[in-house]
Amino acid sequence: MAALFPNQFSLSKFLSFSLLISVFFFTVSHSDDFSALLAFKSQADTSNFLSSWSRNVPCSSWIGIKCHPITRRVVKIVLNHLNLTGSIHPLIHLTQIRHLSLHHNSLSSIPKFEFWPNLKHVYLSHNKFSGEFPSGIHHLKRLRRLDLSFNEFSGEIPVKELNQLPHLITLRLEFNSLSGSLGADEKKAIASVKDFNVSGNNFSGKIPNWLSKFPVAAFAGNVRLCGYPLRTICPNEVVDSNPTVMSTPNSQFNFLDQRKKNLSENMFLLIVTLDAIGVMMTVLVITWCCYYRKKNQEGEIYRLRSTNRTYNQDTSSSSLYHSFEYGIKRTSDQFATMVCFEGCKGFNKVDDLLKASAEMLGKGSVGTSYKVAILDNGDVVVVKRVIEKLKKMKDVDGILRLIGNLRHTNVVPLRAYYSSKEELLLVYDFLPNGSLHNLLHGNRGPGRTPLDWRTRLRYALGAAKGLSFLHSYNKTKICHGNFTSSNILIDHNGNACISDICLHFLLQMPISSNNGYKAPELSTQNNVNTNQNPRKFSQKSDVYSFGVVLLEILTGKIATSEGDTSLAKWIQGVVNKEWTWDVFDFELARYKEREDEMVALLKVAMACLVASPKDRPKMIVVEEMIEDIAKKENR
Repeated sequence: MAALFPNQFSLSKFLSFSLLISVFFFTVSHSDDFSALLAFKSQADTSNFLSSWSRNVPCSSWIGIKCHPITRRVVKIVLNHLNLTGSIHPLIHLTQIRHLSLHHNSLSSIPKFEFWPNLKHVYLSHNKFSGEFPSGIHHLKRLRRLDLSFNEFSGEIPVKELNQLPHLITLRLEFNSLSGSLGADEKKAIASVKDFNVSGNNFSGKIPNWLSKFPVAAFAGNVRLCGYPLRTICPNEVVDSNPTVMSTPNSQFNFLDQRKKNLSENMFLLIVTLDAIGVMMTVLVITWCCYYRKKNQEGEIYRLRSTNRTYNQDTSSSSLYHSFEYGIKRTSDQFATMVCFEGCKGFNKVDDLLKASAEMLGKGSVGTSYKVAILDNGDVVVVKRVIEKLKKMKDVDGILRLIGNLRHTNVVPLRAYYSSKEELLLVYDFLPNGSLHNLLHGNRGPGRTPLDWRTRLRYALGAAKGLSFLHSYNKTKICHGNFTSSNILIDHNGNACISDICLHFLLQMPISSNNGYKAPELSTQNNVNTNQNPRKFSQKSDVYSFGVVLLEILTGKIATSEGDTSLAKWIQGVVNKEWTWDVFDFELARYKEREDEMVALLKVAMACLVASPKDRPKMIVVEEMIEDIAKKENR
């Protein structure tokens, strides 16, 4: 027994020594983590948002920091939207970190990924990281989500290394300057990826089969990419001229033959006769309706002119009433209403408007607009008169009350409206700087003051904000329905404001405006059927129209709809070839140092012009894209 005690004493000394060593290394590692964080703070936190990092209990009181409950090592950093700058190299000592989120800052330098082998989630989007894709990504075997979007990375991506990550779910690299191939059709591909986006880069070549499951929007803006899901066929891709025909059982062919035999000649003649009668009846009904409407309109004009003579004696020759091509109906209509909204002042009944001094501004697809000076306070408003056949008054009233409550810096407010069975007057603020269409295309001759790049970009962002607000308003899924550069007005402060919201939906038969803005899904049937079904208009068709407006801003060309000469088709054909500065408006030639921003805005436009509605981005995403470009322009 006595001989045993020395051995026990030696064992206890060994265990104590091991415990001391473990505590020493734990303390050193623990201390290294916080030294690294303080070094990062002193370098990156120029705005002093991390003032809490000066206290003595890092794991419980430091903002954005989470530690392991046992080892006290840093495992999670979340420091978003804090205007952090510089490098994240001091963080390489955080070897146990699992979650790194630093998006929406101004960080510019990133080390190799191999310093963080335990990372599972990496969110570094919307920064200023540049250079080649960080090396060592294949060491992150536990990585699940990687977001490096909206940075300035260039060069190729390490496809083979990414294929070695078995748990990767998210890979977002959109809006960088990455180039090269997306890889070949490898047997060992990242089958686990569910969220993928490389839009707004410079990738080229064929899209691998394992990536073809993602939508067109995931590849938009890469003009040299080809293959499915894009419509661009790769040059070396061979199309089989003798495709294999799926075998059909003989019984099915026998059934079809039997059906054909059962259709007798008499039945065929009966069907043709009924079709002919139906066509004739339709023609007769349409002809009668047109004749009746014309006669009724002529009689109404004559009657209105005769019944309004007494009113003529009390009004000025330059009044709004006399500006109307046809007199306003002044019979006692029990349904006639004058509804005023926020900001309506100087008038509260229709007579106040009709007696005011007015001049015609122009005619549009929905109605005629007049500039009206209010008598009481001298304010100037715009009165739009809609004389087309309206929907039921209940429907019109509901739409106008929704529009009248819209208030946003980039939306022209509806101040009031007057409606009756056969009359509709809409009152808006008067914006003196005209429309974006006139600023872009008006007076292209000598003496014109060209729009500079910064102003164009500001108008694009303002219009995007207005349309984004409309699409997200009160979860109503409301859409504009006729978004054009003519419906973007510039206010006193130089803000781009969208106007004529939803007016086409007030009419029983919406009038077809410039088809150069019309999304492809609205033209799948003939124009008559499309107009009779305004439900086809959607927020995604607004996004397409917005893309055409962006092309107008970039190219200075008018949106047309004449076949292959349409602006959208022209630009889609040009970007698939070797194109030069000729694609942009010649007035922008003096801003060649801003070419990257113009190309970025062109990529946004191309994403909006994708043929399939479901592949187009939402307006909130488009707004963020343009805002990011504008921030780079202001650097």
